[in-house]
Amino acid sequence: MFNSSLSLDQAPPLKIPLRFFVTSPIFGIMAGLFILGFVSSLESRASLEVVVFTHFITIGFLSMTMLGAMFQMLPVTAGVTLKHQQIIAPLVHGLLSSGLLIFAYAFYNYQSTLMSVALVMLLSAFLVFIVATALTLKNAKNVTPTIKAFIGALTSLLIALLLAGYLTLSHANTSLSEHHQAILYTHIVFSLLGWVSMLIIGVSYQVIPMFYVAESYPNFYTKYAIKVIFALLVSLGFALFIKNNQLYLLLKVFAALMLADYAVTTISLLLNRKRKITDTTTYYWYFAMSMLLAAVVVSLANEWLHISQLNTLAVVIFIYGFAMSVITGMMYKIVPFLVWFHLTNEGFINMPTMNELIGKKTTTVQFALHIVALLSLATLIFDSSFQMAAGMAIVLSNALLLFNLIKGSRIYFTKQGLEKMNF
Repeated sequence: MFNSSLSLDQAPPLKIPLRFFVTSPIFGIMAGLFILGFVSSLESRASLEVVVFTHFITIGFLSMTMLGAMFQMLPVTAGVTLKHQQIIAPLVHGLLSSGLLIFAYAFYNYQSTLMSVALVMLLSAFLVFIVATALTLKNAKNVTPTIKAFIGALTSLLIALLLAGYLTLSHANTSLSEHHQAILYTHIVFSLLGWVSMLIIGVSYQVIPMFYVAESYPNFYTKYAIKVIFALLVSLGFALFIKNNQLYLLLKVFAALMLADYAVTTISLLLNRKRKITDTTTYYWYFAMSMLLAAVVVSLANEWLHISQLNTLAVVIFIYGFAMSVITGMMYKIVPFLVWFHLTNEGFINMPTMNELIGKKTTTVQFALHIVALLSLATLIFDSSFQMAAGMAIVLSNALLLFNLIKGSRIYFTKQGLEKMNF
């Protein structure tokens, strides 16, 4: 079941990744409540309300979960333990959570001093993690394709953070430069196509063969894909700054083809997997890859149609349809597995199987609510009357996800119904 590069004896305590995983749907609930109270339309991506909602999802849900996954996978895949993780994990989690709340309040009320405070806290959270990770990887025993993807993702995150710092200070000082739009788009490119996409691709190198008994990704992905994607991101940023629309479009087509090929390859690996058992996590992967293809098609189509709402639609499909779907599906696999693994290591027996720890019924209902939330959000771009439906669907979907994650992990902390081996 396990790739030979895995070193499970160095896995961190369960509470470290679980802290991040359980927090992410809480911010998802906040995003839904924010839609209900303050976001009547998603048509303008530049409005302060949409900026706040977007960051509740991108930082509060996506990045929160992604950092938790990296705390778990770095020691496992690189064969080295993140030093002082018992201190770093709560520090990063606390700065990220409180910084995002201050960010949301500051931007919604446009308070420049609090914008700067939020910027310092969020930058500190990410930079502490990036520096700790870089120092850890210096001693890596085995630089796997997943680790290479992590390096590319963290480099993209660092660039996105520097650009975010400039953008936030520009708002705080109310002094937007002539390059503001190019910097904003470059920030989005490195955040979504760099940080989010590279990390998902890197994690999929491990979880698709491991959890679904599928073939490994082709050599092109494990050897070259991350380098090609990063080169495309840098080139896209350059094209935006020199305002060369033809070069930008050409590079965008190449990037879109790369992501589309990744989606098709992942679907193919899942369809041809050796173990044909299907659960909710499999549905999430199929749905996520389909949404990645849809986001690519919508984004490219708008280069010729020039309909402003289609740009927003592509971003919504990418963030909520692709990234959030993959991450939710992975949490449904990773959390029960970690609970089972840690309990087994502690010598407990007669415990539920990984599938029984959460149960298919509640995860299937949550998956359906997730799709309803995406459809409602997409419709909200064109029709403000869907504000209530979108907000409620997001709240319910994330509330049920939170319930499922707590249900799947509580047995580890209560040890109810478990019997320990007598050595």
